[in-house]
Amino acid sequence: MSIALRTKILLGAAAAIATYIFAGPGDVQTVEVAKNTAKPGVTRVAQSARTHRQDPAQTLYLLAHRVSDDGSAQSLFAAHSWYTPPPPPPAPPPAPQLTAAEEAALRAPVAPPLPFAYMGSYTPDGSDPVFFLTQGDRVYNVRVGDTLNDTYSIDSVTNGQLVMTYKPLKIQQQLTVGSAK
Repeated sequence: MSIALRTKILLGAAAAIATYIFAGPGDVQTVEVAKNTAKPGVTRVAQSARTHRQDPAQTLYLLAHRVSDDGSAQSLFAAHSWYTPPPPPPAPPPAPQLTAAEEAALRAPVAPPLPFAYMGSYTPDGSDPVFFLTQGDRVYNVRVGDTLNDTYSIDSVTNGQLVMTYKPLKIQQQLTVGSAK
């Protein structure tokens, strides 16, 4: 294809595009009117949009000099959260009513947990067994009838349990020791 023919085709295409832009249908904004619409304002807006035609230079001028309000410009990139707080927890059930005996049992003093751990036992020939108890880094060797730290007394050994009495409250506690032979 020769250069002259190519130039004529390009100039013809450019002329057709320019004619379409300036004399063509323009920016027709059509709005379909819904059937059974009770809003007459919508019809008027659609009709005015069809009949309103601006010069392309005027449209470019308005586009270049447009002004937006600060509120919409600020909210364009604003952070939005989809977090919804959980519902409040349900109210606790009412406290049950206690009898006088139950209240007295709740207020009764209680012995602290035993501070001793069983380490082992030894039974010498013909005598009572000796039990080795630990409290922290201290080791005690005790027999039935002994007193530890003036707070606990060793009462008896029954069914693999060393029965001790907490002296300030006179409450018996048991420590599992296995079978003493």
